[in-house]
Amino acid sequence: MVHPSGFPPTSPKPSLRASRPWPGEGWASDCVSWPFGTDGVCPWRIYLHSSAQSRFAALYYDPDKGSHRVTAKAFVVAANGIESPRLLLVSASDQFPHGLANSTDMVGRHLMDHPSTSLTFDSDEELWLGRGPQSPSSINVMRDGPFRSEHAAYRLDFTNISRVDGATTSLIAAGVYGSEFQTRLRYSAAHQLNVKNVLEVLPDPERRVTLSDQKDAMGIPKPQMHYSIDDYTRRGHERSQQDFRRIADLMGGTNLRFSKDGDFANNQHICGTLSMGTDSQVSVCDQWGRTHDHDNLFLAGTGVLPTCATCNSTENGLAVALRSMDHLLAEQGSGAPPASTQGAQ
Repeated sequence: MVHPSGFPPTSPKPSLRASRPWPGEGWASDCVSWPFGTDGVCPWRIYLHSSAQSRFAALYYDPDKGSHRVTAKAFVVAANGIESPRLLLVSASDQFPHGLANSTDMVGRHLMDHPSTSLTFDSDEELWLGRGPQSPSSINVMRDGPFRSEHAAYRLDFTNISRVDGATTSLIAAGVYGSEFQTRLRYSAAHQLNVKNVLEVLPDPERRVTLSDQKDAMGIPKPQMHYSIDDYTRRGHERSQQDFRRIADLMGGTNLRFSKDGDFANNQHICGTLSMGTDSQVSVCDQWGRTHDHDNLFLAGTGVLPTCATCNSTENGLAVALRSMDHLLAEQGSGAPPASTQGAQ
C-alpha cells in the first residue's frame, strides 16, 4: 500500500515497557544491574582470571577489599557493548597481556551505533504529540537496495515526544512572555513535528573501545571510545534530506529547522565490539557466543552483533543471547536446543 502521493507507508515500531518486576532483581530493563551501594558507587571490583590457556575463573573484591575466586563450568559476560569489552581488557595478566579473549586484538573493535540527523517543522494540522509511545512508526524502504554501494542505508522515524518543554525553553530564551507566550506555545505544542533518520554504520576496526588513562571511583580504567562518521554514512544522511523535505511538503510544513550540519545524535544502539564470526582473526566469539580463546567463556548482548543495519539492536541482541543460552544449556546436559538452532552454522 502506497500513499496517493507515491510516498511509502509507515510501519509500526515494536515498543516495550516493563509491566512487572523480575523476581528478586527489580524492574527488568535494557540496562545492566550492578550491586550499587547507598552512595551510588559500585562497591565491587570484578576481574576475569585465566588459570589455563583456554579456561578461566572470575576474581572479585568485595567492599571490604576481600578477594574471592569463583569457578564454574561456564561464564557468561553480558555487561553491554561498552562494559563487556572493558571488563575483558582490564583483565589483562602476564599470561594474557592484551586482556582475555583478545589474542588477535579484536576485543572492543568494530564499534557501531546508529547516528541520526533530523528535521523539525510545523505541520498545517494539529498533531499534539506526546500521547502513546515516543517513537510509534517508521518508514523502512531505504534499509536495503542497490544504493548501498553508494551510501548508507537508513530508516526514517517519526518522533512522538511532547513539544511543550522544548517550545517553552525556546520561547523564554527569545524573550517571549505573557499572552503571546501562551498563544505561541499552544501553536508549537499542537503543530510541531520531528522526523529523524537512523543511519547504517559499517564495521571498521579503527572504531573501538579501549581503556582510558583516567580511572573511575574504584580505581579501574574508564572505557575510551574511538569513533567517527565516514563519508559512506554522511552520504546516507545527505540522501535522507530529500525525504525530510518531501515529508514536510506533504504535511504542509513551514518553519523547517534541520539539525546543525555535521552534528550527528547517537542512539545508544551499541554493536560490534565483541563480534561473532567463524574467523578468529576478525571476530571475538563464534556463532554461539563462545570466545575463540576460552572454552568456558561466553559473551551475550548487542556487542556480539557483527553489523548494525538500521534496526534497533536490543531485540536482536536478546534473540541471539537466548539462542546462545539454549545451546549452552544443551551442551551441559540441561536441555535440548530448539529445533531452529540445531545444526545452525
